[in-house]
Amino acid sequence: MGEYIASNRFKRFIPDWLTVLGLVITFFLVTERAHPFIRQFSLSDPSISHPFAKVERVTDNQLYVLSIFLPTAIVLAAVALNRSISSRFDKLHLIQVTSLGIWFSTCLAAVLTDILKCWIGNPRPDFLERCGAKYGTPKNKLVGIEVCTAPLGEMYLLDGMKSTPSGHSSMAFAGLLYLTLWLLGQYKVLHGKKQLWAPLLCCTPLVLASYIALSRTQDYRHHFRDVLLGSILGIVIAVGTYFKYFDSVFDEDSDKPIEYSEVE
Repeated sequence: MGEYIASNRFKRFIPDWLTVLGLVITFFLVTERAHPFIRQFSLSDPSISHPFAKVERVTDNQLYVLSIFLPTAIVLAAVALNRSISSRFDKLHLIQVTSLGIWFSTCLAAVLTDILKCWIGNPRPDFLERCGAKYGTPKNKLVGIEVCTAPLGEMYLLDGMKSTPSGHSSMAFAGLLYLTLWLLGQYKVLHGKKQLWAPLLCCTPLVLASYIALSRTQDYRHHFRDVLLGSILGIVIAVGTYFKYFDSVFDEDSDKPIEYSEVE
């Protein structure tokens, strides 16, 4: 381990890891705490009249585990069990580059999603329950947030204006689609004629990503359009990040990082 950390192969990626660290700090200390644009709304709007779910199907902490830590653990296990890579040095390098891609993809998705949430300022499906409008507020006119009593607290009220896009959707696809592409590339299942079960097995992370995304509509935290936009954002980021570190899943060297043969 020490020999690899001291090598140029590892040092070359230090700026990327520092970027990931910067994204994590930005997410938790800046974008997650930022106040959204406050858009007007109507008390008669049925699309924001759904109940507030006190128990979510996938919580924030569970999202982090499923979209970041689970893919990282799968990569560790897959590389450790891969007998075609005889060099421990090469295994460490593959783990490091792949893990970097997972973390960069998900963290970038998280920050960009939060920025869009604040700029768009779209009310969530359960916004009216978060608002708790004052008695006598007109129901057929557009009103502002000043009519709200915030029965759940100001934090939940402001968060109620962060519906678009869905952060669960963007992070889920950013991490789990990246894992899917990596599995397809590592096991070269799209090279030549393979059994149908192989690509299907590699694509199972997408089932989990889809469940996470759709659960947000079941909890009435997001509209379907929020989930769709978040999923597209996560997909774009995952694909872009994957091709930064690996060749196409159809390429002969799809199982090796792009820099693999370039760093001494």
